[in-house]
Amino acid sequence: MSATMSSSVEGEGTSEGWENYKMGLHDADVITSDRLRLLTGVSSDKSKPSTCPKYCPQVSDPVCASNGVIYASKCMLMKSTSCNSRIKEVPFTQCSRPNGSECNHKCFEENDPVCGNDGRTYLNKCLLLVEFCRRGVKFAHYGACRNETEPSNDECPESCPPMEKPRRFGFFRRLDEAICGSNGNVYLSECEMKRKTCGRHVYEVPMALCINNDAQNEASEPNLSSKAKYTSCPANCSTVPVSPVCGSDGRLYNSLCELRMLNCGPYAKNIQPDSLESCLKQVERCDAIKCPSDFDPVCGTDSVTYANKCSLEVSECRKGIRLAHKGACSNLTESDECPTEACPSEDSPVCGSDGNVYRNWCEMKRSTCGQRVVQLPPHHCRTTEHCTENCTESPLVPVCGSDGKIYRNECLMRSQNCGKHIYEIPLSRCTKSIVFSGCRRLCSIEYDPVCGTDGKTYSNACFLTMENCRSRSLVTKQHYGRCGDPLPEARNYLY
Repeated sequence: MSATMSSSVEGEGTSEGWENYKMGLHDADVITSDRLRLLTGVSSDKSKPSTCPKYCPQVSDPVCASNGVIYASKCMLMKSTSCNSRIKEVPFTQCSRPNGSECNHKCFEENDPVCGNDGRTYLNKCLLLVEFCRRGVKFAHYGACRNETEPSNDECPESCPPMEKPRRFGFFRRLDEAICGSNGNVYLSECEMKRKTCGRHVYEVPMALCINNDAQNEASEPNLSSKAKYTSCPANCSTVPVSPVCGSDGRLYNSLCELRMLNCGPYAKNIQPDSLESCLKQVERCDAIKCPSDFDPVCGTDSVTYANKCSLEVSECRKGIRLAHKGACSNLTESDECPTEACPSEDSPVCGSDGNVYRNWCEMKRSTCGQRVVQLPPHHCRTTEHCTENCTESPLVPVCGSDGKIYRNECLMRSQNCGKHIYEIPLSRCTKSIVFSGCRRLCSIEYDPVCGTDGKTYSNACFLTMENCRSRSLVTKQHYGRCGDPLPEARNYLY
């Protein structure tokens, strides 16, 4: 079958390529609930109130609320406040002691270590931000402190749920459905695909790619390939006119072709067309998702490129499409481009859709030949997100980099180390070899107040040490916290 499943980005390695692709991108036709009512004759009913989440995943994506409390995620904010419209998400600077916050929090005990710029490892990012509230500790990098390399973003499960115990979660996809990988192999589940292809940038694509690749199917899953040989799947429905079809699974498809394409292959569910009225309530829920016009393309498991992640979430709500990878989809019917000549030695860091940063575009294609890794905008990789940042107006706030150098501010540290895993560490590590004259010191702006025996509050212990030197050891630490408001020493870090 020679149908084209998607188109790659022309001039992918250049900024012009991104702009040309952006101009030619067209989102999939969106069938709104209003349009569906016209087709079905069902009247509008907007009297039903929206419901608050009753369950939130145990994932730390902390937010600061206008009540001064730190929540583990936006979902937890809504759940804990019963969607009180008076309590909203606000900039994180408002959750700090100088702004009057008491630093109360609703953090999970999720074990996802992160490193703070104080050189300490915290259980998760939410607990680190509690310390930001208390004494200005900032995020340095993911993983425990003293890591020399950036941790991988790949999920590599060691085992997968057995097939005899299927798991369904309402409208969402089952983990034990057979799927097609971008390498042309069929896998028993998404978990099995990630387990067997960890680190190789293999992602889910429409089953048509595997149905027409029997030889590779036999090498991957012999028990599935025999069923795949006589199953026919549409490879591409982009040229089929939009004629909405509601499936018996409650999902709304743009056409009968799309229903077949997304529900075919070995062990596929027998989804049949149903009345359009059956999908109306689900489409109304999906209509509530309002997407920005930002262009930050992502590839869906239907091999369609969406303008941004929000646009993909609308399709996930309507028909179960999920994220395959960030960046534009590749043309799966064409071979991956692999440089045959030596790559230039220039340093022009490139962020790849596999989460890694490469020296330049040529090195990325050479290192990932056959894996269909595409270039992403710099902000998707932590070591390139600040490469183009303008630091001319950044204030003078000296920071110590993990390379042992002192920079005028954090902005310069990151922009001057584009593509390198350099992060902020305690300033004392860079100044320990400096011999100061008299009582002068180079103190950080970290706000970790201590009360001196002279009854004065010092921003942190460094300033108290300077005063101790000036007073000839007359002023020492009385207690942690501001004078008159003693606090126990913070212990949110692991080590």
